[in-house]
Amino acid sequence: MKNRANIRSSVTEKWRYSVPGGILAAVFVALSYSDDGSTVSLGAVFFVGILVGVLSKRHYGTSKGTGVLTGLVGAVPVVWMLGQMLTDVSGLSGPAWFTATATIMTLFVVAFGFALSAVVGEVGARIGGAITGTGPTPDAN
Repeated sequence: MKNRANIRSSVTEKWRYSVPGGILAAVFVALSYSDDGSTVSLGAVFFVGILVGVLSKRHYGTSKGTGVLTGLVGAVPVVWMLGQMLTDVSGLSGPAWFTATATIMTLFVVAFGFALSAVVGEVGARIGGAITGTGPTPDAN
């Protein structure tokens, strides 16, 4: 079993590059948000995931898990999409069960957006880790 210092360092390793990378990706994802609110591009999450994977692999020797966190932080602009979708759903006419089902489906779409972003970020990080090679640099402690 890992001791507390190893667990803390493991968490720090994943968050050190993932959070700033995710914020950078979120900015580009927000800029890709279309005017009509129907599309959002996760390409930035992929490319920032590659960068995070390279940095993480160089410094810590592994890039596993960093892309998921980058993708989850990078997908925050999807919440804007949720707001617009819920507004559209509230304007639907029909029975209550119909509106409730549409609202639940909207929440599933947003959850799928976050899950897809996490997968795209992790794929990018794994590619970045593979590009880097093996292990941390000799000057990393």
